[in-house]
Amino acid sequence: MTMETETETGLKTSSFKIGGICSCEFKMVERRMKRLKGVESYSANPITNQLKVTYNPSIVSLDDIVKAVSRAGAKATLIGSD
Repeated sequence: MTMETETETGLKTSSFKIGGICSCEFKMVERRMKRLKGVESYSANPITNQLKVTYNPSIVSLDDIVKAVSRAGAKATLIGSD
């Protein structure tokens, strides 16, 4: 499994394990993703504690995504992609 995938449009998709928050607090992570420039789409699953993000790497980096999750009070660990 690779850490991230790149689409033909130059967008990348990465998956993260989210820790440090309960499932009811996932809305805070979603708000941070919604505000982050360069994030094209995201899917947060509080049951599996995972976040999948499709983003433009020329605008936003993996580190930016991890920092945004951190500002929401959680910890993001890159786990891979599909």
